[in-house]
Amino acid sequence: MNILKSSLKKHDTLFRVIQMLIFLWLFLLSIKLLGEIFKHYFADNTASLIQNAANDPFTALFIGIITTALMCSSSTTTSIIVAFVGAGTLSFESAVPMIMGANIGSSITCMLVAFGQVRSKIEFPRSFAAAVVHDIFNCMCVLVFFPLEVMTGFIGRSAKTLTELLLGGSAVKFNSPLDVLVKSAAYNIENTVARLLGNPVAEHTVADKTAVYPVYDGLLLAVMLIIALALLFTSLRYMSATMKKLLIGKFERILHKFVFRNFVTAFIFGLLFTLSVQSSGITISLIVPLAGAGIVSLDQIFPYAVGSNIGTTITGILASMVTGNPAGISIALSHTLFNFFGAIVFVPLKMLPIGTAGWFAEKVRKNRLWAVGFLAVLFFILPAIIIFR
Repeated sequence: MNILKSSLKKHDTLFRVIQMLIFLWLFLLSIKLLGEIFKHYFADNTASLIQNAANDPFTALFIGIITTALMCSSSTTTSIIVAFVGAGTLSFESAVPMIMGANIGSSITCMLVAFGQVRSKIEFPRSFAAAVVHDIFNCMCVLVFFPLEVMTGFIGRSAKTLTELLLGGSAVKFNSPLDVLVKSAAYNIENTVARLLGNPVAEHTVADKTAVYPVYDGLLLAVMLIIALALLFTSLRYMSATMKKLLIGKFERILHKFVFRNFVTAFIFGLLFTLSVQSSGITISLIVPLAGAGIVSLDQIFPYAVGSNIGTTITGILASMVTGNPAGISIALSHTLFNFFGAIVFVPLKMLPIGTAGWFAEKVRKNRLWAVGFLAVLFFILPAIIIFR
């Protein structure tokens, strides 16, 4: 009898692991779809916005925020900026504040993921706090280093110096293993839906790179958003439920023992995982449901987020190596240095971002409109006011 119970328990665990992997794949697919949808719909406008940016660093900062929010990808924004700087069509001085803004905009993905638990009065505030601590850290870094950069050019000059020391590296191309898992499916879904709606699929060129994707209109955007968000919320709902059952007991102890054992292990895991997937949005998004379930705390998430912030800069560095232009390499390195210096300043002051995120979580617990307002104002309303003033 005991052998039968043990066998059933093992099979039950295996079934949950398989179930978890399926919903995780659907979750990653939804994130990929959201990124592709916004990137393709806004591609020409955002590229033009970046390229025609004024030399006003304050405006450039908010251009970085809104373009990254629109495309749900700091990697895409950074790559476009690097390409434009490398081609000489965007000044280095305008690009540095844009990179800072892209850092802030990158957290929109994990905030959207947090909204997957909006119906739960207990889980949603925790999830939102886990998502917003990343953004608050980035905002605080900007508050410190943006004025410093404007007055002294500290980060830009440091990046140029580092470029001179490192110049001579060969071009490198790196594909994210997670991106490979969902890229083909996302491509087929997007193009199939477009053809069913009668939208042509054509070649587009942005930042000297050619890609094949649909010609978007309002209807295709709406349909694709419904599909992507349906996948996101469904996968999150069942992934969260499966995760709770799976991580109770032994698995939860393993998670705390190896990943979130202490500040250093969480930081390293966040850094290495983001290096692998080339997306801090995915790295943080994966941990948001765990926070909602109460499995990990803000204290554990913060170093993980800081590590992912540094890890996400690899995409820009790789893009700059492909361009081979010293200015492009310098702007990519300025992104790395900005996150590195931010970590040096705010790791000892970690209670500032953690405490602020906790305060927001309490506000969200009382009224969910705080979360909606924060997202709308920071990523869209304020940038639009500053840019088009």
